[in-house]
Amino acid sequence: MKENNQLLSSTEMRKNLITGAIAGSMLGLVFGYGFGSLWPGLLVGVSFGLAIGFRLSRFTPKMRYPLYMTRRMVLSGSLALLAVFGFALMQDYSLNQTQMILIALIPIAAITLFVVAMATAIASLDELQRRIQTEAISLGFAGTIIICAGYSLLQLAGILPALNWGFVIFVMVFMVLAGKMWTLWRYR
Repeated sequence: MKENNQLLSSTEMRKNLITGAIAGSMLGLVFGYGFGSLWPGLLVGVSFGLAIGFRLSRFTPKMRYPLYMTRRMVLSGSLALLAVFGFALMQDYSLNQTQMILIALIPIAAITLFVVAMATAIASLDELQRRIQTEAISLGFAGTIIICAGYSLLQLAGILPALNWGFVIFVMVFMVLAGKMWTLWRYR
């Protein structure tokens, strides 16, 4: 794997901190709204984002993406979460079906942007890192199939209640993270 032990310039550090603060503010708005108070959520989100930006600048992670791609992934992922949250908020208003379809295109575009950012970042890795990422995604896909198929069979049997398809995303993310931890352990 690529090892990047060089010190970052102050410009790169500033870019990482700004990216972290923007992403943290988006996440903070979502959590602040969920807890009923936007300002504390925003402050906590920005603080958390600054900590992540500092972490990216000072300590080299094992999967070393170019910093501009890391910033792109963080911002596009936060934007996707904010767009999905905005769509959920818009459901409280009495909009017709055409308006809801048009509004749904915004989070779909944001999620697509995030997926493209992830794909280009993975493509920029060296051969071993790409192999680790591909194996993690494969294990995540297989685990998602197992969990979703098992849940749907138990649902058809009347044992479990019906769930929103949106929860499949959380299952897949968890399974990809588990797959990544497994492959990192295997290639250590």
